[in-house]
Amino acid sequence: MTEKFVPALSKSLSRDKSLTAEQESTRLAQEKNRNRHSMLSILKDVGKSGHLETIIAAEKLIVLFELKEYANSKNMASSLSAAQKDLESIETNIGLVDTPKLYQKINLSHVQPKVRDANDLPLDSARIAFRSHKARLVNYDKTKSDNHEKAIIQARRQNMQIAEKRYIERQLKALGRKHD
Repeated sequence: MTEKFVPALSKSLSRDKSLTAEQESTRLAQEKNRNRHSMLSILKDVGKSGHLETIIAAEKLIVLFELKEYANSKNMASSLSAAQKDLESIETNIGLVDTPKLYQKINLSHVQPKVRDANDLPLDSARIAFRSHKARLVNYDKTKSDNHEKAIIQARRQNMQIAEKRYIERQLKALGRKHD
């Protein structure tokens, strides 16, 4: 029985690869690639700005767009909804970390070692959300995507790393500590 299905599957896989190559050479595919290159450039500029609120706003826009336009399964919609909540949590915590008196209370509520990082900073809901969203982007990067999509995902991951670094700097400032 194997000798019947394996050759048929092999032929189908080869045909799929051939059709994909033909499709990628069309004018529309080339225009789509130019648009993705432009999007990648914008995302890189957002990251270069180093502005925490801008990075989060850009990522939130992408997540909301993907939720509205591309969520075609329950699992995908659930993941994107969780991403949306993570980004909203980060936004909320930015307001708190920028108010040192409020953030001191958060600091005091995170006294257990398991809710503090190696630098003795609170692993508040924003820090947890950063980790969760970065892990989500790592998983997206593992999907069957083309090189343009992977580059965009990589830029988003880098932007989230920059945003987390800026958030940590604000945590240090709110707690009256210097950052390196």
